[in-house]
Amino acid sequence: MNSADYIALEHKYGAHNYHPLPVVLSTGKGAQVWDVDGKCYFDFLSAYSAVNQGHMHPRII
Repeated sequence: MNSADYIALEHKYGAHNYHPLPVVLSTGKGAQVWDVDGKCYFDFLSAYSAVNQGHMHPRII
């Protein structure tokens, strides 16, 4: 599946209680996240405050 496929699924089945970003993330480490197409981003949103310790923190995992 590509980004458009995942976004279509979110649109069909998502809660629609916020406006999602037009990106599908597949993994993250520290302050960086990667989308399903391999593009790297900095997570300045901290997953909307749910991941304020960073992604895959070694002391938590």
